[in-house]
Amino acid sequence: MELTIQKRDFLRGLARTHAVADRKSSMPILSNILVSAEGSEALRLSATDLYLGVTAMSPASIKKGGSIAVAARTLFDIVKALPDGEISWKVTDKHSVAIQCGRVKYRIPGMPGDDFPPLPAPGDATFVSIDASMLGELISLTQYSMSSDDTRPHLAGTLFEWDGKLVRMVTTDGHRLSKAERKLPEGAHNLQMLVPYKGVTELKRVIEDAKASRKKSDEGPLTVEITTAGGNAFFRRDDIMLSVKLAEEQFPPYDRVIPKKQTKKIVAARSGLIEALRRIGIVANDKSGGVQVHVEAGQIRIQSQNPDVGEGVEELDVDYAGDSISIGFNARYLLDALTALTHDEVCLELGGEFEPGVIRPVGDGADFVGVIMPMRI
Repeated sequence: MELTIQKRDFLRGLARTHAVADRKSSMPILSNILVSAEGSEALRLSATDLYLGVTAMSPASIKKGGSIAVAARTLFDIVKALPDGEISWKVTDKHSVAIQCGRVKYRIPGMPGDDFPPLPAPGDATFVSIDASMLGELISLTQYSMSSDDTRPHLAGTLFEWDGKLVRMVTTDGHRLSKAERKLPEGAHNLQMLVPYKGVTELKRVIEDAKASRKKSDEGPLTVEITTAGGNAFFRRDDIMLSVKLAEEQFPPYDRVIPKKQTKKIVAARSGLIEALRRIGIVANDKSGGVQVHVEAGQIRIQSQNPDVGEGVEELDVDYAGDSISIGFNARYLLDALTALTHDEVCLELGGEFEPGVIRPVGDGADFVGVIMPMRI
């Protein structure tokens, strides 16, 4: 295998793939990137942990085809450190690679490309396009309440639903839940899947990379193509393809968790609530993070006390004219929901002191619901 490639192209492909390689796996091959020639003008870079797979294509001048697996982190660090310019790549005896850029030379060991596990392929599945910015926004609105506990796979992921005219994402870790949805021009698409935590994180990275690399002269919306096949979801954007093994577990019936009739609705400035929760959260118990929220006509009071640290209280003016109520919440859970939003005002909906609280944005695009379970303080 022999080729030349510009550093910027090689580094861009490696940046998109090396993080997926599993350096902690008992299978040494999974800590590698598969570098393979694709025709005479492209280099394919592939990485997988057997649950996620990512492939990136980089323009290159291929003199001799072939493939080899090379340590992902080592290769990324080397290419990143090389001077700008053209890189020469040649596979030598015993599966080692000679790398040269200017007066800098490296020789690193590799493994046979045939030892690398095959990545899932979409086959003849039909891809459908979706607005990438909108998809990234839905992830940002819901990612915070997704469980990262792999022993609870039915919670350690995002429920993705697309019924043709509505795209929805829902997450919950058992203590809180978030649901965000966006309307789309009606189409024939019907899709439902539970995307694991790592897959959602990598998809967000793909979207952010697409935004960063988008040129000002590019016209039209930034899109990502989606399909499913063989128990995997595939996300494609230009020269990168992400495959994610979908969770087979049943996501909880989220509609039952969202309260239907909350009798107390408090409208407040989002930034004011965030600042107050951060300040009072300083003296909250480290383990529970509990703060007491007391609401009365025209005012909300947030307070907390900790015998080892002290106590704090802050009052805010709000739009509310109902009966008073006191309820305990985890301050971080409230903050996560509030900081995920961008609206100036939010509505905090309450029922009783032992019923879940609901956060909704006020204004245009208010198609988000955040549910937070109460706690005894």
